[in-house]
Amino acid sequence: MLTRLSDSIRSWRFLVACSVLLLAGGRASVPAEERATSLARTTADLSHLASDELEGRGPGTAGRQKAAEYIRDQFIAMGLKSGVDDGSFLQPFQMPLDTEIIPGETRLVLTTPDGQQLPLELGNDFQALAVGGAGGANAEIVFAGYGISAPDWKYDDYAGLDAKGKILLILRNEPQQDDDQSVFLGKRTTTHAFIRTKLQLAKKQGAAAVLLVNDPFSVKQANGDQLSAPSGFGTSSLDLPFAHVTQATVAKLLGQSPLKTADGRTLSDLGAIEAEIDRTLQPMSQTLAGWKADVQSSFRRTQADLANVIGVLDGEGPLAEETIVLGAHYDHLGLGGFGSRRPNERAIHAGADDNASGTAAIVELARRFAARPKKPVRRLVFIAFDAEERGLIGSKHYLDRPSFPLADTVAMLNYDMVGRMRNNELTVMGTGTGAEFTALLDRVAEACGLTLKKTPRVMASGDHFGFFQRDVPALHFFTGLHDDYHTPEDTFDKINLDGVMRTIDFSEQFLDALLALEARPRLVKTEAKSPTGRGMAYLGITPDYSSDADGLRVVSVAPGSPAEKGGLRAGDVITHFGDNPVADLPALSAGLRANKAGDVVKITVQRDGQPVSCAVTLGSSP
Repeated sequence: MLTRLSDSIRSWRFLVACSVLLLAGGRASVPAEERATSLARTTADLSHLASDELEGRGPGTAGRQKAAEYIRDQFIAMGLKSGVDDGSFLQPFQMPLDTEIIPGETRLVLTTPDGQQLPLELGNDFQALAVGGAGGANAEIVFAGYGISAPDWKYDDYAGLDAKGKILLILRNEPQQDDDQSVFLGKRTTTHAFIRTKLQLAKKQGAAAVLLVNDPFSVKQANGDQLSAPSGFGTSSLDLPFAHVTQATVAKLLGQSPLKTADGRTLSDLGAIEAEIDRTLQPMSQTLAGWKADVQSSFRRTQADLANVIGVLDGEGPLAEETIVLGAHYDHLGLGGFGSRRPNERAIHAGADDNASGTAAIVELARRFAARPKKPVRRLVFIAFDAEERGLIGSKHYLDRPSFPLADTVAMLNYDMVGRMRNNELTVMGTGTGAEFTALLDRVAEACGLTLKKTPRVMASGDHFGFFQRDVPALHFFTGLHDDYHTPEDTFDKINLDGVMRTIDFSEQFLDALLALEARPRLVKTEAKSPTGRGMAYLGITPDYSSDADGLRVVSVAPGSPAEKGGLRAGDVITHFGDNPVADLPALSAGLRANKAGDVVKITVQRDGQPVSCAVTLGSSP
């Protein structure tokens, strides 16, 4: 009760402070009774978007479609025009979603030393993996340790091994994972542990197919021997049939054909084999006497039908053809997996803060401006973006097909995670991208008693970034990260509703100030800030998570970044970081972690169908 009373007092003071502010073309702050109605509407919007019914708003889910339709219906109810020519409010696009196995064309059958056939059950005993691609092989099985060749570290599973035409059985990860003194950079994961590195090497050695088994150390950490999903290691094919098998399956192989150590002992237990390699750092690669495998894999790609939701409030007067975009992404992670900080936990990721909060904010701002008796002096376009979590795909689609010319788009305001305000503080990033932004923000914040944490640079992630790259001044409103980010715990009950309303009230006043400017905000090309992880050197790119290219496609290159200075361009497909192949973000991240600021790295890209080498001097993580 005391907490609620304190919140009410703070809200009342906030409203009184804001009420003294009256900006040209706008109005004083929302009266208390109107704000109560506004709070009820916003609460309903946010709670519905974060409800279990909407299934975490993941791509390909019915819940995501329901979310799009709900936002569309709100835009219609408040009288906005459709921002799409067909009047539907929905700007459709597709993205590759997943790779599915074709069960009738996928098999793994083992042949024992005495000629018996042991068909394995798909999804239970083995899993075909899309990264290997479609195809098949029928050959003898050879154990190839961890499938690593690291001569600089005096370790080579392929030394003296004839892998040509064989089906290789390899362990996941790398030796000595729990040893601070390991030659494999102690407990750090090196590129030798990456699946694509192993597959590229096996292909180079002439292997016919590869079988992967979880290493015992990792199984203990995960409390179980889990098979990967079909697209768990990516979907860009390496044209080498590849399957993940259980430890129980491998135990059958070793039970009849144990491995021999260098000193003549026999080992039939996978844990003992792991321990022997860890102890000696000597490979135990050898044929599993008498065993053969018949492997066949077939896949199909699935597409997700997605859509941005676009509502328009026309302007009136001499500046009516100028546009201000207010955006927020409404998609999230669905049941987890891709993007989740708990990738093995299948549960609804409600995404209440990320980003039902931002979506509810722009919907309520649209209601307030649509309900005014006079039209704004500039056009307001409200966009709920889809597929932000997959690499800003929805905003990129809009930028390629804008409802109104980008040359006439004078500002973009992005609301992404505004549901956890603390200490009456709102973070605003990109304040340096418009020459007039800082003064306007400070004026409104001072009148409203809101504390602003301003960052002049624009973050090189989020739907605002593409607008900034197209020379549109852009702001990102944000209330901070938290431990529930990208987990099933980001739920409605943890939302600070009073903080959301403060953000909306402040934004209404700021937008009035922006609309009242006689001239459009002057663009300032500030340096972009890249969201590089801790411990990484800085490169400065935004990757395309949805691409099916054989490598990591670059969506954008941050101005002034090491990537730009080294010659990387948007549209490039990174194939190698130094001598190591790159096919996904983890591979690139590992390369960045293995280097430091000031290191010069050769990055190979495919550009217009041709390989291009760029010498990039890595920077410090911002």
